[in-house]
Amino acid sequence: MKRSVKHLQRPLHQFFRNFHPILFILISVCCGCSDDDEDAKLPMATASSDQIVIVPFFIADAQGDTPTDPDTPLFERRGQQPIMAPDGHQITLKEFSTVTGNISVACMEEGTKVTLDLKGLIPNGVYTIWNVTFKAPGLDPTVADFNQIGQGAIGPTNGIDSDFTASAEGNAQISATTPGGKLSMFGNIAACPLTDEVEWHVVGAYHIDGKTYGPDLGPDGTAVEQFGFVFKQKKN
Repeated sequence: MKRSVKHLQRPLHQFFRNFHPILFILISVCCGCSDDDEDAKLPMATASSDQIVIVPFFIADAQGDTPTDPDTPLFERRGQQPIMAPDGHQITLKEFSTVTGNISVACMEEGTKVTLDLKGLIPNGVYTIWNVTFKAPGLDPTVADFNQIGQGAIGPTNGIDSDFTASAEGNAQISATTPGGKLSMFGNIAACPLTDEVEWHVVGAYHIDGKTYGPDLGPDGTAVEQFGFVFKQKKN
């Protein structure tokens, strides 16, 4: 599959509000293992989810209002630019909202590996995938910056592994491993965000201009956050 992409920016705030998918975390325990090298290859924690969320907060209609009619042509709210498909037509709310898929996560010694299998994407669309982290108590749209403390491309901080191009049928798969530490845009991510981040989102952005910008989302109006998966620590 053709790979090529990079971006995302601004807090990914309000969307995912009140969304708490079941998070399955499996902590591996070494029981009498004699081969340290083999043990190091086992995941420290894993999770999977098919609870994908469509992000409505960065799209608008021609009047700048939140669209509700499925046939409404969409604009990117920050740059007020029409959201165009690669074939030249303006994307509607219905087309924007058809993404489905699943994610699997494994915290390894070298970092957190995410693997996404997606359908219903904008055909031939250019995308990037992003890590977004939040401080306690998690995403809160009522406070400054929504409690967001980190954002960056999945994989290396140069964004080289964060992009892909959907097929003509709107399908795609992507996998990348993010080391713990500094994120490409700002902030940091834990070595295992499943267990050590209060709240962690894996978000997909569609690049309206068909370009990617390495470690950054790009200028306002060139990309729009379309979907994401949410992992949040359970309250005791």
